[in-house]
Amino acid sequence: MAWSCGIVGIPNAGKSTLFKALTALDVTIESYPFSTIEPNKAVVPIPDRRLSALAEVSGSEKITPASIEIIDVAGLVEGASRGEGLGNQFLGHLRNVDLLIHVVAGFGNSSLSMNDLAARLEIVHLELALADLEVVVRRRQKVEPKLRCGDKAAQFELNLLDRLEEHLNRGLPLREVNFNPDEKVFLDQLSLLTRKEMVFVYNLSEDQFQNPDLSVFPTESKVVPLCASLEAELADLDQPDRELFLEAYGLKTSRTVQLLRECYTLLELSTFFTIKGTEARAWVVPAGIRAVEAAGKVHTDIESGFINAEVIQWDCLIAEGGLVGAREKGLSSIEGRDYRVQDGDVLYFRFRS
Repeated sequence: MAWSCGIVGIPNAGKSTLFKALTALDVTIESYPFSTIEPNKAVVPIPDRRLSALAEVSGSEKITPASIEIIDVAGLVEGASRGEGLGNQFLGHLRNVDLLIHVVAGFGNSSLSMNDLAARLEIVHLELALADLEVVVRRRQKVEPKLRCGDKAAQFELNLLDRLEEHLNRGLPLREVNFNPDEKVFLDQLSLLTRKEMVFVYNLSEDQFQNPDLSVFPTESKVVPLCASLEAELADLDQPDRELFLEAYGLKTSRTVQLLRECYTLLELSTFFTIKGTEARAWVVPAGIRAVEAAGKVHTDIESGFINAEVIQWDCLIAEGGLVGAREKGLSSIEGRDYRVQDGDVLYFRFRS
């Protein structure tokens, strides 16, 4: 399963620095708007200590982690939804991502107030809502003529568009609105920005990011405070130096790793593992996916010829030194096509070729 995150924020919030920290790529980082004319894109492996441990116990020579695509677009200015600063072009790159990472700058000004931060948040919030409102209005213009023919589907669609417009005009992001299954099917066609899950990155200086005041952010939102410039430095280090760097700042792990975990949780994803030949591999799938559907993520032939799957949790496999030991202890089980895959499952698929 391919999944992706788009990085948004006002100019100079640290978006491209965060992108560099996540990807360890050299990107254009300038202190003026629109230095990122074309979006930066990269596919980033997701760190997972479980996969390394499984590879070691199974003697796998090749390790293939799960990955995420990160897209960094230029900073949004007021009026972006109307095309200001190439805004429509930038926002268009975000329509197909699964989740938004909103970078908010809290560094560089000791007199920065909560009102200043709230204003920065509001610019992005408003532009995303206005961009969605434009999509809704255009869709309405296409649907209304169909009502004259008594089209029931058009009436359903128009009623839903009315709801969307009402919520957006009230300043409510659509991710906070409950929709029924039929409505969700229709909404998936529109790729609305405020319906996407969002994680906030509070980008602070190196002496601020440890215990910041997060009260300016929406209640119950996911917020990861970090120093993007430090994280970018960390990404360039080898493992021994990285551990010393983290220790110097009192960190157990990189904050970018924490950020990816928050994205993973919000998207309700889980990971299963396969060990075949000399390869240990991680697969990211929707939580609770059926075994036969998980098989299809590996290969369509495995899904079509699915017989069953031998299942064992990763830690049990490691504790017993491999599959043989786990089987002897009765720790593996044979499951059918409707088994709901659990996070951390190691799956051995049996199928008709």
